[in-house]
Amino acid sequence: MVVRSVARARRHRTELQHGLLAALCALAACTPTAGKQAPAAPGFCVKPDALCNADPGAPPVDCTAAEAGLEFFAPFNIADFEQTSTDNISDQIKAPKERIGQFMYSYTDSTAQVYANRDGVQAPVGYQPIATSANVCTTDSGNHVLHATGGPFLGWGGGLGVAMQHFAVDKNLCFDSRGQYLPALNLSDWDGVAVWARRGPDSQPLLRVLVGNKYTDDDISYLTYVQDPNQPRYCERVRECACVNGKACSWWNGSDASASFTPGDYCGDPMADPPPGTPSGNGVQSTNSCDRTHCNDVYPAYPNNGGDPQFKGRPCTPYAFRSGFESSYCFDPATDPPPAESDQQCGDFWTFPLHLTTEWQLFLVPFTTMFQQGWAKRWPFFDTTSVSVVRLTWDAGWVDYWIDNLRFYRVRR
Repeated sequence: MVVRSVARARRHRTELQHGLLAALCALAACTPTAGKQAPAAPGFCVKPDALCNADPGAPPVDCTAAEAGLEFFAPFNIADFEQTSTDNISDQIKAPKERIGQFMYSYTDSTAQVYANRDGVQAPVGYQPIATSANVCTTDSGNHVLHATGGPFLGWGGGLGVAMQHFAVDKNLCFDSRGQYLPALNLSDWDGVAVWARRGPDSQPLLRVLVGNKYTDDDISYLTYVQDPNQPRYCERVRECACVNGKACSWWNGSDASASFTPGDYCGDPMADPPPGTPSGNGVQSTNSCDRTHCNDVYPAYPNNGGDPQFKGRPCTPYAFRSGFESSYCFDPATDPPPAESDQQCGDFWTFPLHLTTEWQLFLVPFTTMFQQGWAKRWPFFDTTSVSVVRLTWDAGWVDYWIDNLRFYRVRR
C-alpha cells in the first residue's frame, strides 16, 4: 500500500498475463508516442534556525545541451508543475491560476509531514501540491517547480507518486477496442525516466526513482479491491497502525477551535507535543494518526474516495509475521485474513537511487538499470508493457528537494 508496507523494508521474459482487472478494464496497455517566482529567497532553511545552512538558490543551466539527442513522452509529462487549479479537476479546491503538481500524491512514515513551498508559504503536499516559480533552464521564463521540504523523518521516510491511470482516464490518453480506459501504459518503446532535480544544503542527497507495474503496484491492488474485494489481486496491501516515531498512541480531542486536526488517536503526548499537522516554521510535524484513526484514513492516491475500504473500521490488531517482526495492523481477526507476508505485499517497485547536489542536474534512469529492493513481492522481470505508477522516495532524515519535468524519455530514434 502507499503507506507502504515499507515498514517491511526494515526487516524478466514470460508472456504478459491477460484478463480483466475487476470491472476497470483489460490490463493491456496503450503505447504513448513522442512528441518555468525566482529560486527560494536566500536564507530558506529546512532545519531549525540553530542548525540551518541557508540555501542560496541555484542558477539556471543549459537544458538544451543536457537534453540533446533525447525525446520525451508526449503529449503529457508525468509532472511538470505547469497545470493550474482551474483545470476542471473535481477534487481540487484552490485559488484560480495556482500552479500544481497535477495528479501527484504524497505519503510518509507518519513521523513528519512533507510540505510544498511557495514564496515562503508552506502547505502539506497532500494531493496535487502547490508549485513555486523557479527557472531551471537559461531559456526559461515563468517556469514552475515543486519545492518539497520536511523532516526529520524517523522511520522509512516518504514519497511522491503519480498513477498512470490518470493519463488514461483524466487526460483521455488511450482506451481499448471496447472503449474502456486502461490503468497502465505500454512503455516498452521508451528507455526510462528523466527528471531535473537539486537539493538544499541541509537535505539528504538521496532521492529514489521508482517505477511500478501491475504485478507490484499497490494502486492497482487498491482499485481492484474497491471494485470487488473477492477479485484476485497481483499483490496485497497492509496498513500498519502502530506509532513508528517512538511515541505512544494517545487520544487527542482537538477541542481548541484553532486545531487543524480531527479528534482521534495520534502518536504523541497531547500535554507536551505540538498538535497533529502543526507546521513549525521549519516543516516539522512530530505526530500523526495511529490506531483506529489511522485505519480510517483515506488512501493517498485516491483521497476523494473516502476511507480505504480494505482497512476502514478495522481494529488496530497486534500481529507477528513469520519473520518474527511484530507490530499492529488494520484487520479484524474474526472476519479478515491476517496481513499478507512480505513476499506477497505490494510496493517493491523497480528503483534506482539518485544523489542530488545543490545545483540543477538532469538525471536519466534507464529501465535496464532499475531493480527491486527485495523487501516485498518479487517478480521475475521488469514488465514495461504495464507501467502503472511512478514515484520519488526518500529515507529517514531531512528533505529539501527541488523537482521539475519528471518524464519518460528515450534516445531519439
